[in-house]
Amino acid sequence: MTSVWVKVFVLPVLLILASYFLDNVQFGAFWQPLLVAAVLILVGVPMENRWLRKGNLISGVLMDVISAFFIIWGLSNMFNTASVTFTGAFLISCVIGLCELVLHKYLLSNDQPAPVSD
Repeated sequence: MTSVWVKVFVLPVLLILASYFLDNVQFGAFWQPLLVAAVLILVGVPMENRWLRKGNLISGVLMDVISAFFIIWGLSNMFNTASVTFTGAFLISCVIGLCELVLHKYLLSNDQPAPVSD
């Protein structure tokens, strides 16, 4: 549950700040980065629960970065009034990856990833 709350607060803030401070990230409406953040949360939390395990930190973060890149770039370019370039999506996904690295280290140190039965 910690992961969900962190993502709910961090992802929208990162996307909104990127829209204000990066020239290659422009959202035409306030709801657009919120929708992108919601999709990132809906994809990221189950992916985290499934794949985050001790010894799997870097590959988990790498999967988060790759999925965040495609979600941000693809979904943002579906909006008529938004413009997110390849570089902008890459920069945002790398920042999200750094945040995810810190979050994953915290979750692993506190044994919080949800157990998944195979």
